[in-house]
Amino acid sequence: MVINEPSDNAGGGAPSDGTHLLRAMLEAGLENCCFGFIHDPAVVEQAHKAGVGRTVRVSLGGKYDKLHGDPLDIEVYVKCLTDGRFVMQSPMSRGLKVDLGRMARLQVGGMDILVSTVRTQTLSPDAFLLHGIDVMQCKIVGLKSIQHFRAGFQPIAKAIITADTPGLTTRNVTYYPRRNTPRPIWPLDKDAYYPD
Repeated sequence: MVINEPSDNAGGGAPSDGTHLLRAMLEAGLENCCFGFIHDPAVVEQAHKAGVGRTVRVSLGGKYDKLHGDPLDIEVYVKCLTDGRFVMQSPMSRGLKVDLGRMARLQVGGMDILVSTVRTQTLSPDAFLLHGIDVMQCKIVGLKSIQHFRAGFQPIAKAIITADTPGLTTRNVTYYPRRNTPRPIWPLDKDAYYPD
């Protein structure tokens, strides 16, 4: 199953360091799951300095603003470190050379989390595979993307669930505070009426 988080999509200008969905997945105690990816160059640097096989305490994500969630203060196991370079194999951009900068695969309980130094949305399973994760073996894959991920994930997912979390690229406009919006206005006011 794939859970996509459109509200924190770097492709639409969001920071891609939001923690709402990842926090919910961690708090649920899910097993055999992965999340990809969260933009946090400081945590990637910390993981690379620690090295593979080390356990470190990190403050993951939530550095851009409060809208996208607070940082996750968690202890993680550094499972894999890469240069973030690979060639896309999915239908979205097959053959495209990708450079996501240095990356880290961190483990917390039954969750594998990919952390990047380049801010971008998750387009395909390829970044997971670079870090030794076969998404076909995972029960749940959490990712940050609105639509582009579907080319690589829809053919292999049993289900796709869209999370409704606060963020700059959410479709739920009720998350934004309004001060100067004339009322009534749809969709904030369900009974808004506009005479001809």
